[in-house]
Amino acid sequence: MATDRLSPYLRRAVDGARERALAIHADELAREHLMERLFADEDSALSRAVLDAFADPEGMAVESLALSPGILVVGSGEATPFSTRAVAAIRGARARAIERGAREVTPRDVLHGCVPELTDDARAALASAGLREDAGDDATGADSTIRAEGHLFHAFSNDARRMLVAAARESHRAEEPSISPARLLLSALAADRALGEATGLTGHRARMVLDGRTIDDTPPPAREVPDDPAFTAFLRALPDGAGSLDVALSVLADPKDELAQVLLRQKVGPERLDAARGVFQDPD
Repeated sequence: MATDRLSPYLRRAVDGARERALAIHADELAREHLMERLFADEDSALSRAVLDAFADPEGMAVESLALSPGILVVGSGEATPFSTRAVAAIRGARARAIERGAREVTPRDVLHGCVPELTDDARAALASAGLREDAGDDATGADSTIRAEGHLFHAFSNDARRMLVAAARESHRAEEPSISPARLLLSALAADRALGEATGLTGHRARMVLDGRTIDDTPPPAREVPDDPAFTAFLRALPDGAGSLDVALSVLADPKDELAQVLLRQKVGPERLDAARGVFQDPD
């Protein structure tokens, strides 16, 4: 295996990166997932060397996550993944838009995709507050131009895209680990004021009902996350016993690489990391 020659710490970090890739719904494991984990681990030699350089390993972790394959909303200084049920809600919204013959996925589609993904008690509470789940758009009678597979957000309307960004911002502000169906539902009501009248539920009432119910900690379904072939080649090129500093130095071999720029923008270059070898060590 490509990891057999690595240090025990780095082998564990690769396993952690694979779990992270699974959690953010990535199709493959890439260098970016590994770098995010190394920056985020305050005990890694890389994280401590970055901090010693008066740079920001936490910010570098966010930048690496933003570059990572996965289903994320990326903003200024933020990279927010979707929760497991939120991804199911988005897929449900797309399916609903296709069924009604639409050309775009709208905030209303998203709202209706979210409701089945809420917890039973949250769904019941919204119904008691007036939510009419059967209120929806009429079918257009046309064949939808939306693709049922491929890029998840390709057919989202501009309003729906702005809605996703708003949901990510609210999740980040609340220090929640991911965007949940509840956050998406609240954002949909805020994006389309006519939805409140159509569904019998105002945004204010929904926010009161869902207070304390906006986190979705559903684990991702078990599946294999294969290595990106480029990631396999990257690991094989590392020296025997490689640790976190070796990973970063290998990334910096191509200064134009986006991942290398995460380090170079904060003045953490090869010379500083080489000097850190005798000072900082990865955990056993």
